[in-house]
Amino acid sequence: MTTARNIHPAAAHARPHTPARPATRQSTLGTGRATVDSGYIGKPTCDKCRTDEFIYLESYIPPTYRSDGTVTALGEVAYTCTGCEDFSAHSVPLTWTPPGWYLG
Repeated sequence: MTTARNIHPAAAHARPHTPARPATRQSTLGTGRATVDSGYIGKPTCDKCRTDEFIYLESYIPPTYRSDGTVTALGEVAYTCTGCEDFSAHSVPLTWTPPGWYLG
């Protein structure tokens, strides 16, 4: 399949594309630059309730690896606490995956 290319760019198309993602406390979420230096990394736990008992997972993006086995980007999780209705999203440790989750 071939896609036609517009050779006459309009001024309306000059704006950079910004993906529609919910605003979080970490500006590097989804950029592939999630490292220990760039933001919070931890298991999903509600900051207000101090527990993971009421966590409802909205999304999980598993970590990505290079062909040599090194980490390209950490896994990311977005969740809501059903106890207090607080939303959060951040990177997770390499050893964490959602309960019952498997890549298959």
